[in-house]
Amino acid sequence: MTSHPAKRPVTALPWPADPTQAPVRGQLAMLVLAGGGRIFTDALAEALANPDLAGNVPLLVLCELSIRGPLRPRDLLEPTSLNSAALSKHLDHMEGLGLITRTYGTVAGDRRGSIVELTERGHEAARTIGWAVEERIEDIRAMRDGMSRLLGD
Repeated sequence: MTSHPAKRPVTALPWPADPTQAPVRGQLAMLVLAGGGRIFTDALAEALANPDLAGNVPLLVLCELSIRGPLRPRDLLEPTSLNSAALSKHLDHMEGLGLITRTYGTVAGDRRGSIVELTERGHEAARTIGWAVEERIEDIRAMRDGMSRLLGD
């Protein structure tokens, strides 16, 4: 397994007297989520040995394809929140890195349609993502607890 940087603790936030009131609650929620994002971006960039892969789109594509299997590009539009041109650029990059392959002409009734699937290298990257996040499960719990406190749960 890849070595990981020292775990960065979830930053304690300065809780106001009543953090459940808007807009303060929304601002604090943003800080909790952003802090978690930094923790996971750092951990995933290190685990994957490529900071470009620690962005939302590559992570989502790798996880979607790992869990759901080969998909048409249009099936990746919603989870990535991209349009087809932007997604195509990301898929080109991921294909260049040897993480995915696209097969054309294999969709019944659509000669131009393509299927995107993970290569063995892509499967390994998806497994690495899963393990890197598992190693940070305590950080996820801390974020959950912070959000629960913030939301008054």
